[in-house]
Amino acid sequence: MAKIVARRDGPILVLTFSNEPRRNAFTHEMTAELGRQLEAAEADAKVRCVVLTGEGHRAFSSGHDLNELLADRDHAADEELNRPFYRPASMSTPTIAAVNGAALAGGLILALSCDMRVCVDHAVFGAPGARIGLLPIGGQISRLPGLLPSGIAYEMLATARRFTAEEGLRHGFVNHVASDDALLNLALKIGRDIAANSPTVVTSIKRGLEIRSREGAGAAERFEWSEGKRLQGGPDADEGVRAFLEKRAPVFQ
Repeated sequence: MAKIVARRDGPILVLTFSNEPRRNAFTHEMTAELGRQLEAAEADAKVRCVVLTGEGHRAFSSGHDLNELLADRDHAADEELNRPFYRPASMSTPTIAAVNGAALAGGLILALSCDMRVCVDHAVFGAPGARIGLLPIGGQISRLPGLLPSGIAYEMLATARRFTAEEGLRHGFVNHVASDDALLNLALKIGRDIAANSPTVVTSIKRGLEIRSREGAGAAERFEWSEGKRLQGGPDADEGVRAFLEKRAPVFQ
């Protein structure tokens, strides 16, 4: 049965796309459930990081279930129905894509919408839209060139060729490459490192980087000074400095 499997690992929520016979393709119900899980995580202060991954070792996700897509052509281009695929980018909660295989179409959108990507060495990324007559949407045009050199992004989209994990690592699109067995543990370790830090600062870092990508360096610099001034008198700053002086781990609320 195609579904999203959710489990908690301390402060980290792990969401697994479970539809392995169809390379973890998303049915309409899976897409809706992904949206519900992400909104619940965003509303839960105890969730400090979300890790997204696919079942098995073949695919992170191949995108929309093509059988459903053929029966409902409008679904693939409906912004609201597809919002869960690019919701990670606008969440304040940090997100990590643990790419366990092929990330294609909607799977690519999800991966590039996350704050970080760790993947197995046999992972591939692909945007098949030009090959099947569909415009690459959901950030493939608007967000991908901020994560790859523009010429590389154009080649990937216009040729529809698959992009390897090694290429992704070389161009900075991928943070780390791991073995099949080590992938999830690596993603969880990064998540725990994030969760150990000030949640207000982590959220502000994400906001600032998003401002930089959308509005440029000047807007990001203004954000740094205004947000830095706001946070320096806050409880996390008090706790962080006290913990440093007392040579102990901080306990952020």
